[in-house]
Amino acid sequence: MKDNSIINGIIIKVITGEELTSAESTMYEEYISDEGNRRFVEQFKNDAYQLQKLKEIHAIDVAGGRAIIEEELNRNYGKQVDIKRPRKLFRDVATSAAAVLVILSAAYFLWHNNPNKSAGLKEDVKVASKVIGPAQRMASLTLADGKKILLDSAKAGQLAQQGGSVVVNENGTLKYQSKTAAQEIIYNTLTTAYAQTYSMVLADGSKAWLNAGASIRYPVEFSGNERKVEITGEVYFEVAHDAAKPFIVHVTGQKGPMDVQVLGTHFNINAYDDEPLMKATLLEGSVKVTKDAASVLLKPGEQTSVSQSSQLSQPIPVQTDAVIAWKNGIFSFKDADIDVVMRQLIKWYDIEVVYEGVKPSDKISGEMQRNLTLPQVAENLDFMTGLHFRVEGRKLIVPAASPNDSHKNDKQPI
Repeated sequence: MKDNSIINGIIIKVITGEELTSAESTMYEEYISDEGNRRFVEQFKNDAYQLQKLKEIHAIDVAGGRAIIEEELNRNYGKQVDIKRPRKLFRDVATSAAAVLVILSAAYFLWHNNPNKSAGLKEDVKVASKVIGPAQRMASLTLADGKKILLDSAKAGQLAQQGGSVVVNENGTLKYQSKTAAQEIIYNTLTTAYAQTYSMVLADGSKAWLNAGASIRYPVEFSGNERKVEITGEVYFEVAHDAAKPFIVHVTGQKGPMDVQVLGTHFNINAYDDEPLMKATLLEGSVKVTKDAASVLLKPGEQTSVSQSSQLSQPIPVQTDAVIAWKNGIFSFKDADIDVVMRQLIKWYDIEVVYEGVKPSDKISGEMQRNLTLPQVAENLDFMTGLHFRVEGRKLIVPAASPNDSHKNDKQPI
């Protein structure tokens, strides 16, 4: 039998933040050269992922899993591993995180490396793996030659050379570093699928955050008298000021093209095809929004939209905190239809929504964190609506409206 005790111990040290020896570092680097191994380890370094796992493990028998893990490790690997049961797990998340990660990491390696797996352990891991978690910090980068690179927050360092620029992934943010003058205009595209989100820094220092199901196409270096990018979905921008080169966002989609022109400002564009309106919202600075022959100037706190008929609306005041709540890790609903809420959840969790009967018509108001698991989201919706939402596999079941239901929205979700 292959002895995995050494690498198991190294992984646990990495996850819990202990310093590795030189020899251990060498073994660790060799181990994470495998993409699957690296993703597993690096996921646990992410605070949001750790919190997600802390909540997921609440649904399994921690004590039973602990006993099995200790027994199997001691008998099969000959390595004594002291795993303390985190009885205060959900009272003190910060201090219990390390203990839970040890349990989860040990369970993972027993499951994948030990041919004599315990039935109880298999069931515990199976239960935990079924829980649908929130969107992860992942994306796909398409280079100029069509090559695709899968990104996550763990993939660090130089990824490619594009023209005169080096493409770097740093702390989960894509960056472009110009080394030499560009000989030609080269475009890259960053794309997030459903249940993915990512951020980037463009060649001019402008920053972009992509919501789930979004894309941005951009030159690796800006030349000429303008800086122009193209987007789909929802993207938040913080544009670096350059009076000589206006920054233009070209929005494509079923509602037709729209351009947002700025010099330096903060703004959000929501241009999903499945939303009834395409919206541009200004937080700081000023922007000019153009649709066909019509154009409007936005002031901070204002929003314009394009309807299915392709008409550009006059600016209206909005609560910008609610507009960019997604970028700050929050679902924010105010008098929202059930369809509006469900569309956001579909993108964030990559799920199917099933309506059991007559669709609930009451408006939904409230906020909840976007790092929750889907079952936790269902619980929050219960509080918000007075209805009972269910999770079945990758489906969120929306209960039929009842004439006897009284939806007060008087409880606060988590």
